Parts: sequence; structure tokens; C-alpha cells
Amino acid sequence: MSDFLFSTARRPEGELRRALARYVGHVSVSVDERHGGWGSLAVARGPHDPAEVLVEDGGWISVLVGDPVVRIAPEPPARSRVGTRRRAVHELLRAGAAAPWAERIDSGFAALAIDAARGGGVVLTDVASFVPVFASRSGKAEGGWVAGTHLDAVARAAGRNTEVDPASAADLLVNLTCSWPHTLYAGVEQLAPATALPFDAAGARQAEARAYWRPVEANPFASLRDAAAAVREALLEQVHAVCRGADQVALLLSGGEDARAVLGAVPREVRVRAFVYADWENREVRVARAAARAYGASLTFGRRAPDHYVDGLESVAAMIGSHNNFMDVHGWGFHQRLGLRDFPVVLGGLSADSFLKAEHAPARPAPEAFPLPSASIIRPELLEQVVARRLAFRRWLAGFRPATAGEWEKLWPFTQRKHSANLHGNRRMFASQEPYHAVSLVTLAAAIPVEWKRHRRLFHAAMKPLFRPSWAVPHSRWRFPYFGMAANLPLTAGLRVTRGVRALLTGQVRARQQPWPRWRTVARSELGTARLHQYADSPLRAVFTNPSPDAVIASIRGEWHPLRQLMLVQLGYLTGIAAEE
Repeated sequence: MSDFLFSTARRPEGELRRALARYVGHVSVSVDERHGGWGSLAVARGPHDPAEVLVEDGGWISVLVGDPVVRIAPEPPARSRVGTRRRAVHELLRAGAAAPWAERIDSGFAALAIDAARGGGVVLTDVASFVPVFASRSGKAEGGWVAGTHLDAVARAAGRNTEVDPASAADLLVNLTCSWPHTLYAGVEQLAPATALPFDAAGARQAEARAYWRPVEANPFASLRDAAAAVREALLEQVHAVCRGADQVALLLSGGEDARAVLGAVPREVRVRAFVYADWENREVRVARAAARAYGASLTFGRRAPDHYVDGLESVAAMIGSHNNFMDVHGWGFHQRLGLRDFPVVLGGLSADSFLKAEHAPARPAPEAFPLPSASIIRPELLEQVVARRLAFRRWLAGFRPATAGEWEKLWPFTQRKHSANLHGNRRMFASQEPYHAVSLVTLAAAIPVEWKRHRRLFHAAMKPLFRPSWAVPHSRWRFPYFGMAANLPLTAGLRVTRGVRALLTGQVRARQQPWPRWRTVARSELGTARLHQYADSPLRAVFTNPSPDAVIASIRGEWHPLRQLMLVQLGYLTGIAAEE
């Protein structure tokens, strides 16, 4: 998926192109520039992106990042690259900020339209900022306003690449996310999701930003059964729309149930090639293979090398930027080796747990508390600022989600999810499509009560018909997706016995059966330790009570979760290259 970098003030030839290519050049086939009285624009396009990321027509320039489903009559819903839908989006953007965007363009996009004759235009974000947009007033002599889809490129273009916000850095190191709308860089903010933001030739007019959707608490269903039927129909419609025009699609499958439901929703005439990653051919791979076989799909296994994640540190961190953790980009390298980037569509099962199973709903909400994990090496006043920002964001959410702000503060915008880099990486490596991110499904997730979602009641009721072909294939954990809670009680007991016997017979009693490695092993590997020592001394030193690299490493090795240790490595690397000319 492409990226853009835009300035309302005209920049020297090549400046924006170099700023964007610095981070995403290695996953792009081109980085094009345009200049005019309206400002300057750079657009990066990946090998899997539609041909018309950038459209110039009728005195307007438009950029559409992503390949969202477009719903504009009389054509049936399909991806923007199919037929004339991209041109239809261009005309919608020309019409201004007041279009019914949630009904016309589905999730997983960012858009920019520029009036090339008079200057000004509009920036459009999707309903959850699945593709986030960042913006800043420029600190450079040219002035103006800078916006783009890559945080670190925006900071560089705005002259704020060395202005690290210590409170944001502390937030990222403690929580693995940065409280909206803040970012690692002072003066650079993330734009609101589901918003059309008009701007004039001088820059943004924030007061006129139009919120076209909000995740309000308003349950329209009389029963869980009715809600489940609506969820199932929404998933089927989205998967069919995404697959329209494709003879074959890829699917990121696992031993779980979320991507399996997506597999069950794929039209029968579309061939599916499934992919799974793991350290070895463990239970996760075996279950995925059995599930794929049940639906008539093939399966390709991608084996991770021991240093898979740390080897990809610099490439992946540069690609996704500093807003989320690089460790969640599991497919780096596989997009080339396994040919994922050659497919017109790569389906996934991301976010079903979050939106449909109440994964982040607290058991006992505490409206005025935000506990932090141990971080004694971080300055206490910065931790106080982190908590204050988190609570301020929660109060803002409570304005339209009074009962569930404590849940949705980890869901919306999507960058608040600590594992959201999985999406930010995938979209730049291949033609990623996440059906659970459809506007219809996110709207249903916002409306349906938490109580119906717990214990997979809603999800099971919705997806049971889609699980019928694989009714006898278990989950890689201790249940069968086709069956509900009561039926799974005796089945789980039998599953534990058979798996236990198999482990004894194969000598795999202590073998790791999960899809991901032990993060502690990754962080403490020889290469992981070397990277920590390499990047511990960075512009982030102002965050710590003792900036000595040895003191920092000793403290975090004793207190921090391994993913937080690796986040320090990532931010150390990115702030280091940000300081370079």
C-alpha cells in the first residue's frame, strides 16, 4: 500500500521524495513528486498497489492510499482498482468534505485531494484510522502545513525530526502505543479518524473538520441472534466485495478461528492459497493445514529463522515508523520469499477478537485510573504526564461511549492497539485486506453490547454456518470453533488427552505450539542483545532517570516485558536516523 507526503508550501525539487523514500523506498517501486502553486506532494507506490494511486483530472489531484471497497451505484461494491471506481472516488473528493463517506468508501484507506488551480483541498481518514494520517505546522522557513501517512517522514518534512517529545517516548516504552493524538515528535499529531479535514492554501482549518462517523453506543438489535445474523451478513458481503474481480486470493491463516471464518466466507468460485508462519511445523501449522484442506484451499508454510525479527529491525522499523512496535510485522521477508506480494488480494482475520469478542473490555472498569507497568528507570514526572494524557483521551471517548470508553481506548483509533503494526506493515508489503475492518462490521462492533460478545457468544452464533466444512477440525487451543461453550466442555477434555498422548509419543511435551516465538528468547538472543547495546544510547536518553546505557539496560532487563525492551531498540534506531541529515 502506498504512502503520501504533502506540504501546502512549495518545497525544493526532490525534498519530499527523499524524505519519504528514506523510510519506504525499500518497499516501493516508485516515489513520484508533484509541485505547483498549491504546494508539493510525494507519493510512494508499492509493487502490489493499484496503478492509479495518484489521479490528476479536472484541475484536481487526488491520492488514494489503499485499495478500499468502493460503494457507488450502479456498480456493485468492489475494490477501488476494479473498473472505474478509482475515478469515481476522485470525483467524490472533488465535491468536498460533505459526502456520505462511510457509505461510499470502506475502511483501510487515507485520501488527499488538492485543488491544483486555487490551492487547498481535503484530507480524509477512514472510520478507525486503519491507515493513520499525521500532520504538523512546518517549522521550516517555507512554512505551511505538512500531512502524510508516515509519521517519521512527516516529522522530517516539517523540520521536527529531532524534537522528540519525552512524554510520548515514555508512553511508547511503557504502553507500546502513544495516546492519541500525540506522537513521538513534539508538534506532530495524528489526525482524527472518520474525519474529512478541509484545508486552504495556507494550511489546515482544523475548526472545520467534519466527523462523518463515530463509534456510538446504540444497540438496534432485540436479541443476540439478530445481532449475530447481521454480523455474518456483513462479513459475507465484505469478503465477496473484496474478492470481486479476482480468480485467486491469498489468506493469512492460523490455527485459530478468525481467519477460518473469513475462509468460509470466500465465494466458492475463488481459489484460495493460505499461508501460515511459525518457528517449526507445530500444532498451529498442523491445524491450519487441516482447516485449509476442509475448505479446499492449499496451504504454504513459512518457517521463521531464529533471528527473523531482529534481522528485520532496521527495514521494518523504517517501513512502519515510530508509532507502533515493529515486532508485530510477522510477515517481513515472507512477502517476497512466499510470493505474497504477487496476489491481488491477501485476506486476514485481524481484529475479530477485539471487535467481536470483547478482548479489551475490562472486567471492572476504573474510570479515573490508568495503571502502568513497572518502569523505575523512566522519570516519574513523565509517567505522570502519560497517565494524564491517557485519562484525557478516555474522557474524550466517554463523550460518545460513556459505558465502554475503557474498552475502546484500546481500539479506536486503531493505532491505540498495541499490535496494530501488523496492519501497518502488511499494507506496505502486499495487497492486504482485513474484512473485520469493514465499516459495517466496525459499526456493528460499536453498537452491540459487551455482554453479548463475551465468551465468544456473538462470534460463535455469527460464524457457526461458516465453520460447517471444518466442524471436525479443532482450534489450536482447547476447543472446536464449530461448537459452543457447552458442547466444547466434553470435547475439550478429549482434545487435551489426545494432544497430551501425541506430545509424549513424539517427545514434544515442552515444545512451543504457538504461532509466535517466546519474546524473551528474541530479546535476549545474541543479536537482540547486540541491538539493545547498539541503540540504547540515543536521543531518548532524556527520558531516563539515569541516561547511562548500562544503567538503562540493567533496569529494563529486570523489569520490562521483552516487547518493551525491543520497542526501546526500535525507537533508538529511528531517533538516531531522524537526527541524520
